Amino acid sequence: MDLESVMGCLNQDGWAVFDSTVVLPEIVIENLGHIIMENDVSIDVGSRSLVRSNKALPPHTDHHLVEYILWYCHEQDVAGGDSILVDGIEVFDRQSQADKDILKSIHLMEHCVFEGDLTQHPMVSEERDNLSLYYSFWMAEGLSELQRNAFDRFTKSVMETEPERFKLPQYWCLVINNKRIFHGRTALSEDSDRFLKRYWISSSKHKKLE
Repeated sequence: MDLESVMGCLNQDGWAVFDSTVVLPEIVIENLGHIIMENDVSIDVGSRSLVRSNKALPPHTDHHLVEYILWYCHEQDVAGGDSILVDGIEVFDRQSQADKDILKSIHLMEHCVFEGDLTQHPMVSEERDNLSLYYSFWMAEGLSELQRNAFDRFTKSVMETEPERFKLPQYWCLVINNKRIFHGRTALSEDSDRFLKRYWISSSKHKKLE
């Protein structure tokens, strides 16, 4: 797979996997925008961060300013840690028109990471005539009964969707459209050696809060 193929898969499917010894991840990132944050994704049972825990993570998106996420696999485990991907736009399209309208009224909680961040963000936005999703079921608080019912039906659809599931090989990369593709993973052991590098990418530069 070459750079053109990676970008083609990303545009068509919302995600792509590639061998970093064939396509350099920094070249892919250059074609997508700017790194606004990078993190180590490894197990630390003492951390309060879900991504550093060994627990399974259900499909979700990251911060709304993140347009793309790229993971580089340094170390992989034989058991656990499978990547899980669900096309959120396809799930949204399957909802009734009444539920779509209600979902567009929902604001979900969000952590303040960058300057200018608010504590909530719309679940469904329209950007340049394209739908953009921000979704995390554990951030849904303060919803009306009507909103909660529509949100629960959407979440049920997400969980019932057959995901793309695979184990990212060592030295390979996964890149996704964070505004379309929901990502998660299967559980890991507490002594897992799995180690990924995660890059948040945006077309605009954003300054992190102190």
